[in-house]
Amino acid sequence: MKLAVFIASILSSTSVLAFDQIYLDRLLETRNCHHCSLNDADLSGKVLSGADMSESNLKNINLSNATLIGAWFTHSKVHNANLENADLTNTLLNDAIFDGANLKGANLTNAKFNFSDLSNANLEGAIIKDTIFRGVVLCNTTMSDGTVDNSGCPKPKPVSDD
Repeated sequence: MKLAVFIASILSSTSVLAFDQIYLDRLLETRNCHHCSLNDADLSGKVLSGADMSESNLKNINLSNATLIGAWFTHSKVHNANLENADLTNTLLNDAIFDGANLKGANLTNAKFNFSDLSNANLEGAIIKDTIFRGVVLCNTTMSDGTVDNSGCPKPKPVSDD
């Protein structure tokens, strides 16, 4: 019985890795990875300009020093991603979750973050020029100048005197 469980766990983990590799190959070959799961992928330094990674799971992805000019991340989950020094010029980042993302030194010129969640994100040293932050959640967010913005944190509920 233990052997069967061990073999099943190996087979299931192998298929998950192969499945993710299919998405990675598709992104690198076609620049299209809509609805992909690229959690934990290392794409540091890659040129992925114009790539569509909308509605994808990109948790812990490493896109540091990547060129992502004009890429789409709409409705993606980009938790704890490393985008340090990435070029995100003209990138569409609407309705995405960047909770805990590292955007230090990233070029965010003309990027659009409409209704995205940047809680716990670090934008220190990022280039913010003509960048749109409409309806963005900022909570424990380190801004480009190093200040921390908590303007979007949930308000604590009042304690009742029962």
